[in-house]
Amino acid sequence: MKYLTILGSTGYFGRNILSVILTNPNLYKIKVLVAKHNVELMIKQCILFNPDYAIMYKKSHAIILHNNLQNIGIKTKILFGKRKIIEITALDDVDQIIITIKSIIGLLYIKEAIKSSKVVLLTSIELLIIIHSLLIKDIYRFKAKILPINNSHSAIYELMPNNIQNKMGICNLYKNDINSIILIGSGGLFLYLPIEKFKYIDIKSCITTPFVNHKNMINMSTMISQGFEYIATKYLFNAKKEQIEIIINPESIIAAMVRLKNNSVNAKLNYPNIQVTIASMLEWPYKINTDNKPVNFYDIQSLTFLKPDLIKYPCLKLAIEASYEGLSAFIILNAVNDITTELCLNKKISFIDIAHINSIILDKLSFNKPKNIYEVLWIDNYVRQYTHYFIKKKKYSNIHKINIKY
Repeated sequence: MKYLTILGSTGYFGRNILSVILTNPNLYKIKVLVAKHNVELMIKQCILFNPDYAIMYKKSHAIILHNNLQNIGIKTKILFGKRKIIEITALDDVDQIIITIKSIIGLLYIKEAIKSSKVVLLTSIELLIIIHSLLIKDIYRFKAKILPINNSHSAIYELMPNNIQNKMGICNLYKNDINSIILIGSGGLFLYLPIEKFKYIDIKSCITTPFVNHKNMINMSTMISQGFEYIATKYLFNAKKEQIEIIINPESIIAAMVRLKNNSVNAKLNYPNIQVTIASMLEWPYKINTDNKPVNFYDIQSLTFLKPDLIKYPCLKLAIEASYEGLSAFIILNAVNDITTELCLNKKISFIDIAHINSIILDKLSFNKPKNIYEVLWIDNYVRQYTHYFIKKKKYSNIHKINIKY
C-alpha cells in the first residue's frame, strides 16, 4: 500500500485523483489533504478518506473544517498556512506527494519534497518547466523523482525507453534511438473558424461546458497550451529544436507520439480522460483500473492530422520563440497569459487581444536568468503587476523596452 499526500485535493486534478483512488481502494492510503478554500468539499473528502492531516491555507477555513469534523467524530488533525504545507511535504511515512497546484508558490513545496527525496507527481506544466530548469541537479543529488501528470508528457514518458525515464532532464534522445517527440493539440474551439472572424469571438458564449476549466479551454484555443508543452518537452527530455514537432488532431484520441531512429512512430491512444493519465503515473510502471472506456476503432473510423497555422495561433509562436530566449522569457509569458486569459473570460479584453498583449509584454520586459525560486517568484509578481498597470492604462504602444536586473 502506498501512502499519499495530495496538495490541491478539491480542485479538478485533486478530485480526479481521489476518484482513481476510490476505484483502487486497497492500493492507497491518504495521509494528507491540502486545499485552498473549499471547506465544504474538504469536509466530504475527510469523511470519505479519513486522512491523518488536512491543511487549509487560511486559519478561518481551518477552524470551520475542525469544528465540522469534530462534531461527527473525525479525528483528522487540522492545520493551516503555507509553512505547515512546506513542513508536511517532508513527512517520512509518505511514499508519493501529488502536487496539483498551478501557482508559482507551489515551487516552495516541490523544493522541500525534492530535499526529502520524495516521489513527486506534478500536474502543472509550468512548474515542471521551472523545476527542471532550476533544480535538476537537486533532483538527482537527493535521489528524488518527478513524474508528470498531464496528458502529453505522461504519454511521452510511457513511450520512452527506461534509459530516458531514469534520466529525465539530462537524457540524450539520439543516443536512445529517438529522432523526435510529437506533441498533439486539438486546435481548440475555433479550429475551423476563419481568422478574419476571430475579432467577433465571444468567448463566454462559446464555452458552455460547466465541468471544465474555462481558462484551459482558452489556452487550448490559442494553442499556448501546446506552446508550454513544447517548452516543457525541451527541458524534460533535453530535446533540441529539430526534435520537437506539433500536430493538430481534432479528435483528441492520440495523446502523444514518438518518432524512432528507424522512422517508425510509436503512439499512445486513449479517449480524453485525465484519470487514465493519473492511473498511469500513480502506480508506474504498473497499470491500475480506471473507468475510462476502451478505444473503439470502428467508432473512430478515421483520424485527422493538421499542421498548426502560426498566423492563426500567434500564442503558439510566442511560446516556441520564448523557449529559446531562456527561463525568464517563459516566466514572463506564463504570467501575462494567466492575466490575459482571465480578462478575456470576464469580457475585459477580446480574444485577439490575448496574443497582442502577450507579445507586447514579452517584448517590453527583460530579466536576468533567475538563480533560485525566490527570484522566479519576484519576476512572476513583477510581471503580473506590470501587466495589470499596462492594461489599465491601455498602453498598447510607445513603451520602451525595460531591462530589469536584480
